[in-house]
Amino acid sequence: MQDASADNLYAPPTADVAPMPATAADAQPFYVVSATKFCVLFFVTFGLYVLYWFYVHWRRWGRAHNETVWPVARALFSIFFAHALARRIDQRLRALGIVRAWSPALAATVYVVCQIGSTVTSLLADGGIGVPITDYISLLALVPIALSMLAMQRAANAACGDPDGAGNRRFTWANGAWIVIFGLIWALAGAAILLPAFVVDLSQ
Repeated sequence: MQDASADNLYAPPTADVAPMPATAADAQPFYVVSATKFCVLFFVTFGLYVLYWFYVHWRRWGRAHNETVWPVARALFSIFFAHALARRIDQRLRALGIVRAWSPALAATVYVVCQIGSTVTSLLADGGIGVPITDYISLLALVPIALSMLAMQRAANAACGDPDGAGNRRFTWANGAWIVIFGLIWALAGAAILLPAFVVDLSQ
């Protein structure tokens, strides 16, 4: 059947408008990153990378499933949404028929408990309570936090068809800038700890 608009000289021109295709990264339901890059960015930022990490995971999930998930809120209050994220990763693995020896509930629970412990001891240290023990505990808690997040990250990589995170293993210029900034903070913190002891040794 011929389109009537083709014979109408006064009809506006028509065209098929297709939606813009999503990028390969945005099409993935989870954030993909290599273990090495994850660990460097996590520890060099004193664990603040967790905010970006949860934000991107939830943003990718929301876009891939057309859901409103409020990724900023879920990143800021990650202890309330860690189990939900781990469950979604595991459900994706099962749907793809990928067998993985991991416990999503355990990984999320370790993250939540240690994140709360790190925050509480950090607040105590800021108030001068239990220093330097509370400072040490707050820093040491970063290790189990990183390990639990890394377990979730490796599972997410597998769920996205990139078990090694090869698609996001290189450091960008923005990554480098953050590494330099927080590297200076690490250096200043180290100097603040070591300098008083050095001055005492010189005075003796």
